[in-house]
Amino acid sequence: MATQALSPVDGRFGPIDFDRFHREEMPALLERRGALFGAAGAEAGAEAGAAALRPLGFRLPDGRAYTYVPEQQTFVVRPGLDGARTVVALPEEAWCEFAWELKTCFALLYADQLTIEQGSFGQLARWEPLLRAALSGQALFDLDHPVPIEDEAGRPLDLTQTFSLDDPADAPRSFLQRAGFVHLRGVLDADEVAALRTDVDEAVSKARPDDRTSWWTTVDGREVCNRVNYLNEGSARIAALGSDPRFVAVAALGGPDLRDAHDRLDGNGVVIKVPGARGGLADLPWHRDCGMGGHPVKCPMLNVGIQLDPATAETGQLEMIPGSHRGTSRLPEAPEAEKHPVVALTTEPGDVTVHFGHTLHAAPPPRGRRAQGRPVRGRPVQGRPVQGRRALYLSFVPPLTFEMVGPRQGYNDVLFTRGGGRIQHTDELR
Repeated sequence: MATQALSPVDGRFGPIDFDRFHREEMPALLERRGALFGAAGAEAGAEAGAAALRPLGFRLPDGRAYTYVPEQQTFVVRPGLDGARTVVALPEEAWCEFAWELKTCFALLYADQLTIEQGSFGQLARWEPLLRAALSGQALFDLDHPVPIEDEAGRPLDLTQTFSLDDPADAPRSFLQRAGFVHLRGVLDADEVAALRTDVDEAVSKARPDDRTSWWTTVDGREVCNRVNYLNEGSARIAALGSDPRFVAVAALGGPDLRDAHDRLDGNGVVIKVPGARGGLADLPWHRDCGMGGHPVKCPMLNVGIQLDPATAETGQLEMIPGSHRGTSRLPEAPEAEKHPVVALTTEPGDVTVHFGHTLHAAPPPRGRRAQGRPVRGRPVQGRPVQGRRALYLSFVPPLTFEMVGPRQGYNDVLFTRGGGRIQHTDELR
């Protein structure tokens, strides 16, 4: 995806002088930021920060290199690679995109734009939140010490609340802003859901593993479709959802300037939970929807999921970490997530889930071997059809996204770079 400075005055997202940045700009930034994590190393984990974060070096093809070294509650920059425990080699353009957060370390991995010459990719992933705090001033979301979510009166927020569009908008808006997600009941009626199911079934039946629009996984050795993007291109009904007054009102909960991104950033896509899936990204661990990059461009992105089937633990429901949209962090492991009041969203067909793209969320596998829902009828699947829950997604993003990202472009496009056009899990790449 092409990126460029928006204007000479704005100056964002353009080339960065690698040497001047590390010799002058980064030290000045670090001095202004002060302490980036607590004395106990809150962001780094239970260990002290210096023990969890090892010196990290970046090297360009021409040999220029700098190492980030943890020191007390922040880090310092040193020229060269002496003492670096992990060394990342990458092109200068890729480093600039990483510095701007147009590509995260995971996007660089998928794009095959980095080489871990020494140490581990895990150290780079552990460092990235700290770098975001230093480079762009993002707050660090503390994985080890949950902060209580409170309502307007300072009382603990009831995280099990649900709302409808008949409620005064201030109530679901306040909940969304505080928790990072909200559950809206009964937005669509049964007839509307049935019509959308028909359009989704048709799109899935036409999807192919090499079309670079759909995502696939394997069940019992057979390829099964678990996602189709840009459904709006084949369905006028789906394409019109973003301008439906109900969804215009839903988008307004996230902010007054958010616009429907139906023609970019994956368009309007369906996510299908597939029991028994192996490989690919059918079952997403804890992640953020800006996890491949573009957080400063497309956030606060609001993702709106129209539930086409019941969502329960048996069918693979969405889980949220409340308040995690307020900062950045590494992706939590299960024990870290369990320290937080994780909310599993149990929904009915026609309900809508709404979450900020920066909210940590997961889509674990269905517990049932054959979950509720209609068959996935992709032609590559033979034998008994696999069933799974489906959710149709709309995305609403700020105006800057439309300046930076063209039609049919998206930050997730990098996922197709490797694996012959098939989406792979990072564990498969490494």
